[in-house]
Amino acid sequence: MASTVIQVYLKQLLEAYFHPLSHVRMSVLNVLSLVLRQGLVHPVQCVPYLIAMSTDCESSIRNKADQQLQEIDKKYTGFIHMKAVQGVRESMQLQRLLETDLSQPVRGVREDDHHTPCALNSFLYSLVRSSRAYRRAFVLSLLKQFDETLHTSLSQLLYLADNLCYFPYQNQDEALFIIHHIDLIVSVSGSNVLQSFREVLFPGMTEGKVGQSQMEETEDKPEVLIERIPAVIGPLQDCVLASKGCHLLLLVKEVLKSTYGFTDGKVHKYSPTENVKVYERPLSRKTVAKFNPKQVLEILKQKTPPAVFDDEEKHKIIRQFLDFKQLMLKLDPAEDDDEDFGPQTKPVAPNPGEAGDTVVCETNVSGLLALSSIV
Repeated sequence: MASTVIQVYLKQLLEAYFHPLSHVRMSVLNVLSLVLRQGLVHPVQCVPYLIAMSTDCESSIRNKADQQLQEIDKKYTGFIHMKAVQGVRESMQLQRLLETDLSQPVRGVREDDHHTPCALNSFLYSLVRSSRAYRRAFVLSLLKQFDETLHTSLSQLLYLADNLCYFPYQNQDEALFIIHHIDLIVSVSGSNVLQSFREVLFPGMTEGKVGQSQMEETEDKPEVLIERIPAVIGPLQDCVLASKGCHLLLLVKEVLKSTYGFTDGKVHKYSPTENVKVYERPLSRKTVAKFNPKQVLEILKQKTPPAVFDDEEKHKIIRQFLDFKQLMLKLDPAEDDDEDFGPQTKPVAPNPGEAGDTVVCETNVSGLLALSSIV
């Protein structure tokens, strides 16, 4: 009888957790713990909500949810992985509810007791990371959300990027695998976004040698590009928003490289199919790099695009197009001869004439922050 009753009302019980009052959330968790302990429901239904609970702002709730997830993981191998991505989505819903300042975008990171940034879903990652197959499938599912064809909201991409930056990675394969796939995703999605930009700014000129030649001569000249902005600016805005997913991934890559001291040469030589033992060296943080995508935060704080596009807004859009183009050109820098696993001791300067004149020094957080001014 008890099992029948709880199965009828389980969904309502789980949804009741999303409440602004902490004592209500704790009461729901206490009831859920009792239900799971007595085996009244299939535990896999509860996993996404427990993952969300493990990101609660109240440490007592987090700790109890972590304990429940750990017990499920021990008894039922693979259940956590099955619902991991759904759990991340539910955790974002919780953070949106708990955010007191509605003008601020939801972030997927908090500071620990040592004032070091850590991902909200760190405990979830620690559960799936023990299995190489589960770990890779999980991070690939998160990275897939950055595909421009999925049209994932920018706020969700920011939340995922925060987590990808600050997951508790323990060996080199974990971080290098993510960097490797960021390069693959950005090379495809970024090229598609650039093509979309060109089709809007140069309609009818993207095909044919003559049209492409004229386009190449003018697409680096802001004054010419501004004149080519169409009267209906919606498609151009869509291109700008689509480009921000690639911006976020490129900044995640730079944060990981700076935090763990990977050289460009090490990144380029990595292969996910290579013997696992080659990349089983433990990771240590060389520095604490701050993930600060300023343009993305400004867009999210703006909520809605401006009603009137004056010259300043047009200049801003063209500048974002040119910045994005330059970032794409720098996606494949020359390989570094340094075979050391430690950080570079020399700054990596952009090629002459590239936009931004940004210098990224991987032993210096200020260099990384300079890059974030573009993103």
